[in-house]
Amino acid sequence: MTRPLPAPALDLPQLAVHALWWAWLPSFLWSWEHLGAWGRVGMCAVGWAVMFWNYAVLHNHMHVSIAKPRVAHWLVSRTLGMACGFPYRGYYIHHFNHHRYNDGPGDWGQRKPGEGVVRYCLRSALTPWFWPFEAVANVWRWAKKRNQRLELALDFLIVDGALLAVIIWRPALGLAWFGVLLVGQFCIHWLNLAAHFETDSTQRGALGTTSTSRLYNLFFFNAGYHQAHHVKPQVPWRDLPATTRELEGVALVRPELVTGLSPINPRWVLHVAKRYSAKPCDRQTASTITSGTPTAVT
Repeated sequence: MTRPLPAPALDLPQLAVHALWWAWLPSFLWSWEHLGAWGRVGMCAVGWAVMFWNYAVLHNHMHVSIAKPRVAHWLVSRTLGMACGFPYRGYYIHHFNHHRYNDGPGDWGQRKPGEGVVRYCLRSALTPWFWPFEAVANVWRWAKKRNQRLELALDFLIVDGALLAVIIWRPALGLAWFGVLLVGQFCIHWLNLAAHFETDSTQRGALGTTSTSRLYNLFFFNAGYHQAHHVKPQVPWRDLPATTRELEGVALVRPELVTGLSPINPRWVLHVAKRYSAKPCDRQTASTITSGTPTAVT
């Protein structure tokens, strides 16, 4: 087996995607007063797309830094969190709780009994903004070191403070930005459902789904290889396809949890929305991914 090359000190493709957000934000703030209604809608739509793309970068950065020099890492962490509307250190803690429990009991992001797809995504997107007490308490308890708590407080100040400042400065502009964040976060939480559709948190070979969609993995840095990511979360994104093939060889990738559709393919969205159990993280006895999806990889 060939040992993978170490991740670069600066991951230029992912940094380029993050740079799009740095181009969008000042353009959005400056152009608002000069645009008509449809121009503003267009800028919000672009902002949503850039935010959604930046989430793939944020996710990878939490596992393998896209900017390894210490100062660069610190700055990119803050700005990626701001791009997605997540206080970075808080979301980092929340995400690694997810990796510890794999969408099973103990996972803070687990669905609640009787909760469907739309309700789950709405609750997950709205609660941290309007009723954040449980989420803040969870991450605060986990961040036991003083520097982690200082960083957590700073990240909340950066994200919430920046948004509040813009709302006070120009209410319509600030609320539009808030809307972009809410819609984007709704979609981000959808990705979690799709990536754990009919998985089993108690089985190492069934922790995540695998999407082999070439277009999706090309643009979203191999985010579709979610089973390999959960088994080996520190593997750089470039090596996830090869890691997936290795795991297939030792029966740690189940064929019924592999699909050729991407999580954002309308057919896949409809499929998951129809079939996801109302019970949280049910262990499924008969997966329907491949049988219900003609183009799935078997």
